[in-house]
Amino acid sequence: MKTQEITIIFTILALILASSLSAPADLEVLVLAGNISQAEFSVLEKFTKAGNEKLVYEQTADRALPGIKDAAILWIGQGEICENAYFFDKATEGTILDFAEKGGIVITMGQDSDGGRPCETGWFPAKMLGIERGGLEAFEITKEKEVGDLFTKPNKVDGVAHFDDAWTQPDKSIILLATIANGQDIGIGLLPHGKGSYLVTSIENEDAAEVVKNEPLMENLIHYAVGLIEAQPVEPKGKLPTAWGDIKSSY
Repeated sequence: MKTQEITIIFTILALILASSLSAPADLEVLVLAGNISQAEFSVLEKFTKAGNEKLVYEQTADRALPGIKDAAILWIGQGEICENAYFFDKATEGTILDFAEKGGIVITMGQDSDGGRPCETGWFPAKMLGIERGGLEAFEITKEKEVGDLFTKPNKVDGVAHFDDAWTQPDKSIILLATIANGQDIGIGLLPHGKGSYLVTSIENEDAAEVVKNEPLMENLIHYAVGLIEAQPVEPKGKLPTAWGDIKSSY
C-alpha cells in the first residue's frame, strides 16, 4: 500500500473519530407508563430539547424496566407503582435504587394510596407516607435554594397544577421544593441519592385533561432533571473533575 493511500485512510479514520466525539449521544428518558394512564407519553415525547441536551423517549409498560441501562432519566408514570395494589417486586425496587445510585434521575408522578393501605416505598431510599387525599389545584413553592428555576424554566408556573393522593410525613433528607395541603404534603420533593436524585411528586395525570393542566410543570421537571445531570461531576483519568454540562456546552 502506498504512503499516500495510508495517509488518506488515517485521515478518514481521524475524521470519523472527531465526528463521533463532537456529536454526543442524546439523553434517553425511559417512561414507565401505559398500564394505568394512557395520557402522559404523547406529551412527554414533545420535550426534545433541554439545556444543552437533545432528548429521546422510550415508553415501556414492563415494570422490570428493560432498557434502563441506556437511560439517563426514569419517568414513573401515573399509578405505575400503586393503583389499588403495589406493583413492584424486590428486583424492580433494587433496579430503581441502583439506577439513581449510579447517577440516574428518577421522576415519579402520582400514586394511589387508600385509607388502610398507603403506597409502599421500597423503591425510594427515605421515609415518607402515602396518603389518600382529595384533588387539589394549588401548590406552594418553598424557599429552598434547590428550587432554582424549576418553576420558571422554560415555563412560568404560578402555583397551579393538579394533585391528588399524596406523599406526607417526609424524611428530613427530602428537600421540599413545593408543598400542598397547606404545607402538610409533598408537592415536589428532591432527594439526592448516590450520584443521582429522585424528584418525587404528588402530581396526578389520570386523564388527558389533567395532563394538559400539568404539562407546563411536566416540561419544567424534565428541564430540571437535565440540569441535575449537567451538574454531575465527570472525572476523566488524568484530568481535574469538571461538570457534564461544561463538556457538552463546549461542542
